[in-house]
Amino acid sequence: MLVEKYFPKNFSEIKGQQAIVKEILAWINTWGNEKRALLIYGPPGSGKTTMVKVLSKELGYDLIELNASDKRDQEALNRIVGNASSSKTLFGYKKIILLDEADNIHGKEDYGGAKALLEIIKNTQNPIILTANSYWEVSQAIRDNCKLVQFKRLQARTVFSRLKEIAQAEKIQIEDETLLKIAEQSNGDLRAAINDLDSLGNNILKGDEKLVGFRDTEKSIFDALSKLYSSSSIEVRKEFMDIDKKPDELLLWIDENTPKAYKGKELLEAQNFISKADIYLNRAFKTRNYSMWKYASDLMTGGVSVVGEGGSRYISFSPPRYFQILGSSKKTREARKTILEKIGKKCHCSTKIARSYLPMISILFLNPKKGALISNFFEFDLEEIKFIDEKNYRKIELSREELLKEPEKKDETSITPVELKNKTVEKEDSQNKNEEKQKTQQKTLFDF
Repeated sequence: MLVEKYFPKNFSEIKGQQAIVKEILAWINTWGNEKRALLIYGPPGSGKTTMVKVLSKELGYDLIELNASDKRDQEALNRIVGNASSSKTLFGYKKIILLDEADNIHGKEDYGGAKALLEIIKNTQNPIILTANSYWEVSQAIRDNCKLVQFKRLQARTVFSRLKEIAQAEKIQIEDETLLKIAEQSNGDLRAAINDLDSLGNNILKGDEKLVGFRDTEKSIFDALSKLYSSSSIEVRKEFMDIDKKPDELLLWIDENTPKAYKGKELLEAQNFISKADIYLNRAFKTRNYSMWKYASDLMTGGVSVVGEGGSRYISFSPPRYFQILGSSKKTREARKTILEKIGKKCHCSTKIARSYLPMISILFLNPKKGALISNFFEFDLEEIKFIDEKNYRKIELSREELLKEPEKKDETSITPVELKNKTVEKEDSQNKNEEKQKTQQKTLFDF
């Protein structure tokens, strides 16, 4: 994935947050004097977690990380974070302890976690960094023992600049206007923008950005998926109510990532729920009875969730490959559509019937002269000829050029003198009718 390939390697590659780098470096360099934790807060995709990972790498610290998918109750925090906070590594290297999404430590799963975290912060021997989307959802007691640093939402131009670098490095064909729209739709979420770019393939045309749409920064699809596979509860369906995606698109996301979360019997049962949800969605679209959407939504979310054992674990989620296939095949689909429309126009038929003519045209294209005549008749351009027959398109084009060089053969018609005036008029009328009949007669592929 591009988001992993182009993960920042140093501070200079962190986009849009350079002023904050100095503030965080000042905190880490003076940490021994005042042992306060650091609370970095800001919208998703603004670079909070990235900053911490680059910081540990640049300064040579070991990173102990606990993310949102890990269990973070009192026992887990004391066992993992507590031990790490009070000890050094084997060779005496320093550590940085990262607790991602600290604003989500609540509920039965994380019982006692906030209280344990506060005690760890007060007694730690190593720097602790917390990240949060909303700092006010972190308990007041923890905030009072932290230095707060705000990451602001990235501007569209900043996101565009990074996408442009990646597109050039990966040789992705895309116009600046389309790239800017992807950046604007990300709503300041650089990670989401890179994922969107990745999902659209290597040849992105104008309008493809509509396939990914605008990002809901308050609650992302990745957060909802994380809870789907970790909660084992029918109530997880509520997490998807605020996601700005249609049911059929949500189904693609869940279908793509379920094999990463489940194996064996769990995967089989989950796929059964996904297939039933797909049936309900298709019926809803065909009958326009959209009340069936709710059954599909329950099956694909709550149904898939309850088949798993639950529990926190890291899953590398990815966008549906369907979007990438659509993006990479759009040029092919557009070319086929244009060809079918040209055939339909000349043969006075629908594009559906015109599709059945393509195999016959492909056979006739084996003869370059016939291919040239057919191409002229249907007014195919070079790219369309190449689409139909990639091997012989150059020979057909040469035959077309030869046809243009040939002088037009004029029909030599002999006029038979007719004595009677009325007979002459009748003969001329019959000749005109024959000519009009030939002009208006529908031409078929058999004429070639």
